[in-house]
Amino acid sequence: MVGWTLGAIYSVPPFRTKRNPLAAGLTIATVRGFLLNFGVYYAVKDAIGAPFAWSPKVSFIARFMTAFASVIAITKDLPDVEGDKAYNISTFATKVGVAKIANGATLCLFLNYMHAIATGLLSKTGTFNMIPMVGGHALLASMLLIRFKELVPEKLASIKTYYKHIWDLFYLEYALYTLI
Repeated sequence: MVGWTLGAIYSVPPFRTKRNPLAAGLTIATVRGFLLNFGVYYAVKDAIGAPFAWSPKVSFIARFMTAFASVIAITKDLPDVEGDKAYNISTFATKVGVAKIANGATLCLFLNYMHAIATGLLSKTGTFNMIPMVGGHALLASMLLIRFKELVPEKLASIKTYYKHIWDLFYLEYALYTLI
């Protein structure tokens, strides 16, 4: 219900928190990151009567995806930057610029992947399956860097492709999660 409520105030007047970059970012990160992963997992366990047990894997994915969703919240206006400029709509992307947003987003995602790799390497033996946890995140980090190098911030098609690749990585993380 918290996720549903946050989703509603994101879009529904008079609140429409999506108009405020900070409120929109916090909403997206909270719902897509924390609530969707940690909250749903433990709500389902409770609904089926399973006892609460702390899961390092669920904690990892909730943290990782909250950071990832924060990046998505910051980059969400990149594909619309030309239209936003044309209609004088002030967004983070129009204020800061595509190149700076992409640089910062890529750095944040890369650090998120490095943290995932370190988590795998430093965790107690048996907590994670090492090959997918370390190798899978190294592969996804490499994909991120390759896609970032292909970005031409002045070309709308390139910006859209970059943003699409961020979403591709987001969903690939869920595929990887089934293996870790």
